[in-house]
Amino acid sequence: MEIYKPQIVDFESKETLYNHLASYLVDRILEINGDEGAVRICLTGGKSVLPIYKILGEQVLIPWEKVQFYLSDERLVDTKSEKSNQYQISQTFGENFLSEAGEVNFFETNLPVEQVIKNYQEKLENIDGTLFDLTVLGVGPDGHIASLFPGGSYLRHHEDKVLATTAPAEFEVSKRVSLSIESLLDSKEILLLVVGDSKKYIPSEILQGTRKAVDFPVKFLLANPNFKIFYCPQD
Repeated sequence: MEIYKPQIVDFESKETLYNHLASYLVDRILEINGDEGAVRICLTGGKSVLPIYKILGEQVLIPWEKVQFYLSDERLVDTKSEKSNQYQISQTFGENFLSEAGEVNFFETNLPVEQVIKNYQEKLENIDGTLFDLTVLGVGPDGHIASLFPGGSYLRHHEDKVLATTAPAEFEVSKRVSLSIESLLDSKEILLLVVGDSKKYIPSEILQGTRKAVDFPVKFLLANPNFKIFYCPQD
């Protein structure tokens, strides 16, 4: 696996980071739309990234009908549960999110998990070329990304694009589905948010730490040549 050095952008405040990254995403969406038409974006859930979606949802310049959204992972809860990534994302973007976007591809978690995986796998298999133009991810203090946690067997090579995973006991919802490492890496550009005091060691661990990727999954992202880290140690 070839390793690339990511670009790291530091911010003194969360608000500055959020506004900068939202502006960056708007510019990239407009560029990709101008060059290619449709724009495929993979979103993640979690409190670190929701403020970005709030700002994006207020942007009138974005040709939403050209944007296709996908999710990196989901908790196996009711789709209307407040613990659901898709519920949180829809609420944050705003009430017109589902109707204005060209496509919004969510996990159908009201179905049995095998069907959830099969249906989402089929969505991804219908994509020609690179899966995503842009992938937005957060990271946990343990180094997990999406719902890929340290030490899981799903961190080894998988042909499947979507996997059933299990969060450690300290997480409120243990049963998850997630894109595989290979699927996340199949993006033209990956944007990682690292926000909060509990995560301030993460950039140095990614760049210089001794942990293996299977024990600190965010390190797998070093295999993407267009991996950017947006970092603020402020809680």
